[in-house]
Amino acid sequence: MTDLSIPLPILYAGLGGTLLALIVATAQNQWSCRVFFLLALRLAIGWQFLFEGMHKIHSHMVGPTETNRVFSSEPYFKVAPGPVGGFMRRQFADPESVIAAKVNPTKEYTPEAFAKLKAEDQAAACPEAVARDLDAMEEKTEAAIKAEAEAELKAADTTEEKGRKDAKTDADKAKVKETAEKNRQAARKKMDSFKEAAPALITASKAKYARWVYGVDGRDTKVKYMTGDASLTAPQRLAHLEWLRGEVKAEEDRQAAGLGNGNGIDQKKAAELRTDLVTAESDLARDADAFVAELKKDLNGGKAVEVPTESSRGQLMDKVTMWFLVGVGGCLMAGLLTRVMCVLGAGFLVMTYLAHPPFPWYPPPPNTEGNPLFVNKNAIECLALLALACMPTGRWLGLDALLMRVCCRRKTEAAA
Repeated sequence: MTDLSIPLPILYAGLGGTLLALIVATAQNQWSCRVFFLLALRLAIGWQFLFEGMHKIHSHMVGPTETNRVFSSEPYFKVAPGPVGGFMRRQFADPESVIAAKVNPTKEYTPEAFAKLKAEDQAAACPEAVARDLDAMEEKTEAAIKAEAEAELKAADTTEEKGRKDAKTDADKAKVKETAEKNRQAARKKMDSFKEAAPALITASKAKYARWVYGVDGRDTKVKYMTGDASLTAPQRLAHLEWLRGEVKAEEDRQAAGLGNGNGIDQKKAAELRTDLVTAESDLARDADAFVAELKKDLNGGKAVEVPTESSRGQLMDKVTMWFLVGVGGCLMAGLLTRVMCVLGAGFLVMTYLAHPPFPWYPPPPNTEGNPLFVNKNAIECLALLALACMPTGRWLGLDALLMRVCCRRKTEAAA
């Protein structure tokens, strides 16, 4: 608890005050066991929500350190097999859309046939999303060529000046001057033709990327269980993804035939296959983006092109989740809008349940205790919140009693 930057005396005082309020509320309701346990259940769930949210907020305030890991739900959803797992993963990154836009070929060519095409025809077959990114580099490419030509002119002058000083004879000086003049002419020619050279370089970059997409050239790729890198083309990696999808489906179908999560070997195999599939998709999308970044860097004269970074929807969702937990937990503790908060909390738990449901054909989420079958802690806590939403616990202990008194007084005055 000290990680929350809350002094322990204050924490203990709050806990003691909560217990005292629970006892007083029970006494006011004729020591009803029903009232006591329903209020205790509400306060316990509120306490858990409140401090879980506060811990997540504190992790962001401290930032990443050796002893602190900033809260992110991405690792949890990365291997989530449930109905909403894929949707939640796409809030952080959508490798499937990247693969569809930048890796899947748009025309039918065999690698042999594509290799025989002219560079212009190969560039025309480049995926549209990549071609659009490279075309946008035209101004930067022109500026890079111009800057390179200027640097070469300056280098020619510097080299000539140094060569003249080191030359011992007139013949050596003439030779130095001749070489410098040739370099200057080449630099001037490059400067004069930079507007024509830029499109040619972009076309070459498109063709280079397209050769990878259509299976002509490979790129170094890390492969599981292999040391070093393997040179793989995009079609080879797409074929590997299809194979993994088939293996995952076959394993899930086998586990769906029985009850329970299977033995340890079956469970581990299904989890590993699903993780391998998600990782392979993410790696392919990341490598495609990295390839485009390399081409843009080359077009920009060897300087990396800065891409504005924006928070993903998943990161924004994490921030909302942290404060949502604090808000719901605080309201449950205070008994404010209790029924609404119970329903909201139950909805949150439904989402977490659907991300990692304890179905027989799914492996349990990491750090799961026991072997839950259809019903886990999230389901139980969700049902508890819905049960509390059916009872006026906020009027027994909480600010809802004050709200109800104010509302009833206004209704009475209006009726009068």
